[in-house]
Amino acid sequence: MKLISFDTLTVDSNAGKQGKLKEINGVNGTPKSIAPGLPNLDNEFNQLGIRYLRFHDNLGIGDLDNYFVENDQGSQFIPNIPSNYLKSALKLISSIGNIRTIFPNAAAGMRSNNAELALKDANYAMTDQHFIEVLSNNSNPKVQRDILFRVGRTNRGSNELPQNFDIYATLVDALVKRYSLNYDAVGLPRKIIYWEIWNEPDLPQFWNSNNPQDYYEFYAKIAKKIKSIDPSAKVGGAGVANGYNPGGAYIEGLLQYCRNNNVPIDFVSWHYYGNSTSDPQNIITIGNQIQNTLRKYKYDDIESICSEWNSTPFAHKNIFSKLQSAKNAAYIASTLIYMQYTKVDLAHYYRGDASSFGLFNNSGHFFTYSAQAFHMFSRLLETPDIISGNKDFSSGLSVIACKSSAGNKINILAANYVVDRDFSTANPPKESPLYPQHYVDGNRQIEQLTDDVSKKEWFGNVDPTTIHPDNYVPPKGTVRQLPVHGVLNAVSRDYKSSNNGLSIQLSNMRYNSCKLTAYRIKEGGNLDSVLAPDITNEVTFRFENNDLIIDDSGAKTSTVTFYSLELSNVTSRPKPNPVPVNRKATYIYTMKRGVYVSHWPSNQDFYVNAGEVVYFKYTNNNYNCRLFRLRKNNYAALVRARNTASNIVEGSLKFNQSGHLRSALIGKLDFIIYYRFFSKRSSTGELTFYIK
Repeated sequence: MKLISFDTLTVDSNAGKQGKLKEINGVNGTPKSIAPGLPNLDNEFNQLGIRYLRFHDNLGIGDLDNYFVENDQGSQFIPNIPSNYLKSALKLISSIGNIRTIFPNAAAGMRSNNAELALKDANYAMTDQHFIEVLSNNSNPKVQRDILFRVGRTNRGSNELPQNFDIYATLVDALVKRYSLNYDAVGLPRKIIYWEIWNEPDLPQFWNSNNPQDYYEFYAKIAKKIKSIDPSAKVGGAGVANGYNPGGAYIEGLLQYCRNNNVPIDFVSWHYYGNSTSDPQNIITIGNQIQNTLRKYKYDDIESICSEWNSTPFAHKNIFSKLQSAKNAAYIASTLIYMQYTKVDLAHYYRGDASSFGLFNNSGHFFTYSAQAFHMFSRLLETPDIISGNKDFSSGLSVIACKSSAGNKINILAANYVVDRDFSTANPPKESPLYPQHYVDGNRQIEQLTDDVSKKEWFGNVDPTTIHPDNYVPPKGTVRQLPVHGVLNAVSRDYKSSNNGLSIQLSNMRYNSCKLTAYRIKEGGNLDSVLAPDITNEVTFRFENNDLIIDDSGAKTSTVTFYSLELSNVTSRPKPNPVPVNRKATYIYTMKRGVYVSHWPSNQDFYVNAGEVVYFKYTNNNYNCRLFRLRKNNYAALVRARNTASNIVEGSLKFNQSGHLRSALIGKLDFIIYYRFFSKRSSTGELTFYIK
């Protein structure tokens, strides 16, 4: 087994945020349904502990000026839609995305250089209601959510540059006043702080220009406008697709432009998809490169936000199932661990809902393995102090241990992920089934979505047929993308030890008693609960001097395991062997007619240390056994043997907790014995428990 060690007396000040766990388990998407066929997931988001939401690709909600073409064959929604529904679904997608955009006349106003026209008939109600419901979180107000507002459009909502940057800044002006200054009058419980200016301008499919100066000018106008209205707002960009691009124009070039031109910037945002290497450890390389770039331009204190990440960006039905597998759960948990050791201040997984790339599917289960990984990380946040360890990322295992401020609780998250380049491709999954997915239901078009229920669910109580958008911008030829600098490579690992499980050493323990509970995500595990299956009985632990050793042979490839330790002190640690070394308890009996049922006598007992193996041996002087069974007083069978060809039955039991065999570990023990042939002859038998 792979040994990972931690010093429980020391908090790792170089990890997290000065030793505190960073809450980097945000997501793209929304817990509310964005279209017919996609479910509401308020309760599920709350159970996952998700608080940070990046509003992007929500079909008009939070979008300024979408223009979707009907029957768009490039839509990422396509893989999930049955072919016989495709045409109607794509029509509905384009209609919803265009109608729900906040400024339906934005392009018309910019074409005419008329800001008043651009603001005409502003459609605030649909985004207002969505934001109010998401931030209020009436199903669990204790989970206080925050929104990162991405200024721009949903994917496929046009890649052409806004035709008038000044008018676009005027539109943003209206939104900042609404959602940052006057948020309480709108009905929001808290204001929007983070404003990310555009999405992936380094890709022409989102920003049809390969002249970085265009983006710099746009960014400067929007950032200055936001800060002029709300100086406490945080502005940044550029949400670049190529997070690792040393010397690139849209991070390094943007920082240089801001420094030279006194343009405000509070964070840089970037994306990482693992398709080039399938290695989650690349996130450390990217974060370190971002940090070096920030230092270069004397922006050491601004934030680094990974506003999109996943193992792959490609939309395909095979990929969507892979993203919900136990293997991707291990990828997710590994990434969340690695992010604690590099410059990532906030992060948003793409994505958290039941849309394409989402954490939820239509398989009939409430959750997916990937969703359970997010829940495990939220549990880790209960213990915010990161314990110093040997930071051994040389195998498939990545492990982080955290403790409560009082030190009497330790949570450990362990992910075992093997880099597999094929995992990030559209090839069929090797380790998991194809899961049925949710999809946009096009059985009804906009004209059939005017009933009160539909208007409230998707259109902010507005009749969608009353919105007539004019945001068409004639498409130009797509320009050539700028070259990307630098290449990421998968990190070399030794999987030999990690393939055999995990051993965790917690040194310098100030406590001498421990209650351990463990849960494991693995393929085939239960998905009807956010809580992964309890596997406490598969894990052993023991105290050795001032160290606590946890052994888990089941923490193998494509698993994620969460260990929770509740610690206390007893007046004196139990002696390893409170009775003589050769501990033994024997019961000799006489039976008639071939059947014997008895309780284990109270005077035959001895102490067992956690993790020790207790052996038993049953012998009879006359007959072979037809049935031999040991069971607890709750009738849970401990041992069962049938039709043995011998008058001897042997075996062993293993307990994860310390205590006396009869009173603490087993309780009242029944043993039932039938002989192969009934007889009137008496028979003598002997049942012995012992520790070697």
